[in-house]
This record gives sequence, structure tokens and C-alpha cells, in this order.
Amino acid sequence: MKTLLERLKPEIKLKLESNIPDYPSNIDNMFNVLSSKTFYQDLTMGEISTLYTFSDITLLRTSIWDLKYGDNLFTTEE
Repeated sequence: MKTLLERLKPEIKLKLESNIPDYPSNIDNMFNVLSSKTFYQDLTMGEISTLYTFSDITLLRTSIWDLKYGDNLFTTEE
């Protein structure tokens, strides 16, 4: 089973990586969290919030479906 980090969409990973120079500990922590979990529902609301913040995703343009299931952040497992 793939971790959330392995399933993270490439464009989201690039956004996170682009924030490393300004927020190295936050991004490092986020990558550690994503590499230690396999299911979106295992993320805390704080972790989801951090992921959205440092991925530069506007919550106003995010559907409730995406927020609930993370479809806009992760690929589906094959």
C-alpha cells in the first residue's frame, strides 16, 4: 500500500517543495507526516490545513468533496 507522500499529486508536491526555503521545518514535518500515513482520513484537521496552506490552494475554490476525501491532493490507488 502506498503512503500519502507516494500518492501526492506532482503539482502539489512541487508547491510544497517551493516553500522549503521559507518554511523548511513546516515542509519537512509535512513530508514526514505524509510518509507515515496511508489514508487521507488519518490526517488531522491541522495537518490538512497545513497541507492546503503550503500547497497554495485556496479553500474558497475547493469543493466539500475534495476537502472531505482529498481527491484534489492525492491520486487514487491503483
